[in-house]
Amino acid sequence: MPEGQLKYRRGEIRRVNLDPGIGAEARKTRSCLIVQNDYGNRHGHLTVVMPLIPGAKNAPYVVNVKSTPENGLEQDRYIDAGQIRWVDHRRVLGLVGTLESMYWPKIRSALDIVLGF
Repeated sequence: MPEGQLKYRRGEIRRVNLDPGIGAEARKTRSCLIVQNDYGNRHGHLTVVMPLIPGAKNAPYVVNVKSTPENGLEQDRYIDAGQIRWVDHRRVLGLVGTLESMYWPKIRSALDIVLGF
């Protein structure tokens, strides 16, 4: 990505090409939450994403997300903080929507659990 060009922002849900995946990694092109801050998104060649997986799951490291017009999801999904990934900016595709702010405290808590902070 050209230095200083912001193509996507933290909090956006974007289609991301996750192939190839190995083992239990999320695969295929799917909706992912952009987690990295906008400074990193503007100046880096990688960004941090978390896939949104169809369905719901009950675990302390999971955030269930209801589909809404704002987030653009076609069905309810969940974010498994254990699936956090760094991806090349060329994998990041079209905008799906924007995640509502009410989910961020749960995401921070899930990341704290997974990363041991």
